[in-house]
Amino acid sequence: MSQLQTRAAPTPPGEKSAAKTNRLAVWALVLAILTLGGIGSVLGIVLGAKARRQVRDTGERGSGLALSAIVVGALTLIVAIAYWVIIAQHFGGSSGSGGGSGGGGY
Repeated sequence: MSQLQTRAAPTPPGEKSAAKTNRLAVWALVLAILTLGGIGSVLGIVLGAKARRQVRDTGERGSGLALSAIVVGALTLIVAIAYWVIIAQHFGGSSGSGGGSGGGGY
């Protein structure tokens, strides 16, 4: 009888892994939010897709986090691309000694 009292009941494997959140999903969302000039966005999208696959296979929590990382990563990637295009136009197109128009005869 004492052996029955000292033994813990085995927990089902699905229940044990379902209690924790997938770390890859958390990191995917963090990187997607940080953006890092577009690099974090791409990493957030890739890691979010990988995290969704892991969550599906292992039964962990974090499917919503992974999906959020993909969505936020896509949005921040669009913003980062627009930012870099504006920066390129601002610095790339203002050399002043180009073309032929606007010289004014100097």
